Amino acid sequence: MIATPTMIFVHLHKTGGQFINRLLLTYVSGARRIGYHLPRSETPEELRCMPALGFVRNPWDWYVSWYAFNCMTPERNPIFRIVSAHGTLGFERTIENLVMLGDPDHKNLRMLIAEQLPATRDTNLGSGITKNVMSRMNEPGRGYVTWIWRYMFLMDGSFTGMTTGRYESLRRDLAECLKQLGISISPLMHHEITVAPAVNPSSHGNYQNYYSDKLREFVAKRDHEYIDYYSYSF
Repeated sequence: MIATPTMIFVHLHKTGGQFINRLLLTYVSGARRIGYHLPRSETPEELRCMPALGFVRNPWDWYVSWYAFNCMTPERNPIFRIVSAHGTLGFERTIENLVMLGDPDHKNLRMLIAEQLPATRDTNLGSGITKNVMSRMNEPGRGYVTWIWRYMFLMDGSFTGMTTGRYESLRRDLAECLKQLGISISPLMHHEITVAPAVNPSSHGNYQNYYSDKLREFVAKRDHEYIDYYSYSF
């Protein structure tokens, strides 16, 4: 999470957040980091009334990016390590496990993951998800993208006060959202938004090529709340 004098930025995973973090810390006077992948519900009390900015991504593309990124270092992320059986299961079975992680019959997977996660975010520079968060993940019927979106963006059960841009149009949306939230964009900052390379990208092909019809429909069913909210399609 980045706090500025006029708003906070909530970093939802795999949505260009490291690019935005660096931009805000470099070009916005008074910007400072608060926690790592800190959810909006844990915003410090003195900042809870401030408007928030976050970005979202097509969920089918999100799962491919998450998978490709973690395949580069499969032992680094306990969530990936468990749902992929140490990178051996392949895309379809790994994503099926991830999408169903909140179901009752996947409780054992959640407990295995929780055992390997840190107790606090102090040294957690990966997902930012702690033992307690994973242990409390009880979301039957809800996909992982929907769960983590709600976990990161909701405050007191509401999205009120949240301005949201899209990863697919990040550079355009970022400039517009920052202006809307009272951030003055200097010519140098505008140039950085326009032409600076992505930060920490994953390498993969067209996300549509990764999906069988079965998995495509499975994600559509489990993540329908998120998909409907932003009118995403495959």
